[in-house]
Amino acid sequence: MTFGRSMEMCAGGEDPRPSRHEAIGERVRALALESGARPADHGFGFMFPALCGPAHRLAPEPRTLKDLARLASVMAEPQDTLQDSPPPPRVRSAGDGDLPAAYTYLVEFLRNDLIWERRTPDEAGLGPDALAPLSSLAGLLNRRSGGLDLDSVYDAPRDPQAVRRMLVGTLSPRPKDCPHGRPPRTGPGNDLPRHPRSPEPGRDRAPRMSDARNDEQLILSQLHVAFLKAHNALIASGLSFEAARRALRRRFQWMVLFDLLPKLVAPDVLENVMEDGPRLWRVERPAALFMPVELSAAALVLAPSMRRPSYDYNVHFRNVEHGALATRNVLAGGRHGPETLPEHHVISWGGFLPLAAEAPQRARRLDTLICGAPESVEALATRHLLRGFRLGLPTGQALARHMGLKPLKDDTLLAALPDHQRVAALPFCEATPLWFYILAEAGDPEGPAGRHLGPVGSRIVAEALWTLARHSDASILAPGTLPDFARFSLGDLILLAAEEDRL
Repeated sequence: MTFGRSMEMCAGGEDPRPSRHEAIGERVRALALESGARPADHGFGFMFPALCGPAHRLAPEPRTLKDLARLASVMAEPQDTLQDSPPPPRVRSAGDGDLPAAYTYLVEFLRNDLIWERRTPDEAGLGPDALAPLSSLAGLLNRRSGGLDLDSVYDAPRDPQAVRRMLVGTLSPRPKDCPHGRPPRTGPGNDLPRHPRSPEPGRDRAPRMSDARNDEQLILSQLHVAFLKAHNALIASGLSFEAARRALRRRFQWMVLFDLLPKLVAPDVLENVMEDGPRLWRVERPAALFMPVELSAAALVLAPSMRRPSYDYNVHFRNVEHGALATRNVLAGGRHGPETLPEHHVISWGGFLPLAAEAPQRARRLDTLICGAPESVEALATRHLLRGFRLGLPTGQALARHMGLKPLKDDTLLAALPDHQRVAALPFCEATPLWFYILAEAGDPEGPAGRHLGPVGSRIVAEALWTLARHSDASILAPGTLPDFARFSLGDLILLAAEEDRL
């Protein structure tokens, strides 16, 4: 994929090439970010404020917390389902869905790009307030802009040798006793930029960006690198920094709205929102925008359900358990460990997207089962269930009724769940935690059967992301706006980033 002179004029005809003042300003901003400056905080709110009352929430009593903990304890996929070891990643097995595995990490990247909580509630607190939802969301701030503008990518340093480019890290050579090298057609610039070694664990080879969540796991980290490289590929085509950032943001918006959403959302809901706009959450002015907690704490918490137990990461690392792909494991070894990501740990995207002749690995179906060690899954599920309780999210049934839908409840809810979860779900048959309800609705054998979200989850995700995109910087949904590209999928991002490996 190449970009010629047609890319050199932005919408409206302005010249994207930077003036001297623009170049100085951008350099100052880059230095400010490098020295610790951060974007302004933004707020959270309720997408459906009419459902904030006690009648629409879980009961604030000790028994609710015990029942939530019990529900969390049965969300791990039973080990007998996975047999003695995870099935080979490229062999379709029970629980696999239809989506290429890379979309699991696009969902996680999207959530991290939209949401970075500050002063979050103490979900595990044992004080007197732990039994009741927060009285207000005013103390819960979002350090992200809340728009589809790649805030997580651009809240990072520029390349000091070429300030229009984003800084990308250089790989470490493989150990002398290691026969593996970089995957074919990959260059040395395929890591996040990193701080040097440090006795402080929080800074030791940590990524040089304000938010390190995208470096917790190699697949997600490599996806973040792809966005950095895609920006630089646009720069190589002749664009200024501002024009390249605008171009990549618009392509990201297209990817979310027209590549990701059709894979996550019920077709009828998506068609309705795309043709007529949001029906339930309308925001007319950017100043009135906020991050809906129904999205941030429930409807977009999908990656845990989609995650495979193991992956073929590249030609050297096959059928590797998900936990072994944690970045801290790869950079372990103290002063004897690598300075940066070793070159044989670069991802092979052909195993995660349909970019090669061989079929890619698949994400797991959307449902209430999460792959992983039972204790780790229980901790994760407990965190998300308690967060929804503390934020005062409405129950799934309350939201379904508000939307004019027939809710899953009692027998219909239990029928949507695996056998081993039904006893733990009994206390929530008529009032189900929203996150669990959305996953149950997606996995309902009489409904989507794990292929996509159900009607409640689809409506929240489609309307929220449409609205956030509409009010994003350089929005492709702005009236009179025509994209200067035909399409841009996740695969197109990877191909654009790969142009940097050929330089």
